[in-house]
Amino acid sequence: MLVDDDAKTLRPLQILLEAEGYRVLTVLNGIAAESVTAADRPDLIVTDWMMPGVDGVALCRWLKAASATAAIPVVMLSAAQPPPPGERLWDVFLRKPTPIARLVDVIRDLLETHRSITSRQPHSQ
Repeated sequence: MLVDDDAKTLRPLQILLEAEGYRVLTVLNGIAAESVTAADRPDLIVTDWMMPGVDGVALCRWLKAASATAAIPVVMLSAAQPPPPGERLWDVFLRKPTPIARLVDVIRDLLETHRSITSRQPHSQ
């Protein structure tokens, strides 16, 4: 899922990621991202940091607070400088503009790692 309040950013990313074979959901704000995540848990989230209302950091805190969503890999994509080390809210921070090839590599690596970890976890009966 892609989360950004700028539709001009979302659409090209969606097209490029779909060309790589990914099914891509897009939402324009953190509140919509919370709603979509609760209904259709995405495999990975790429979110902008600076958004009105629920920003990317608040979205990440919401994700990490619930056991059902805490393990979803998150890429924070922002023009802002990353905050100093502290609470670990996302898996990878990328500065805008990021080359699409770099973003695709990060997404692929995070999904492979996430699938490897979840496939080794015991299944509940």
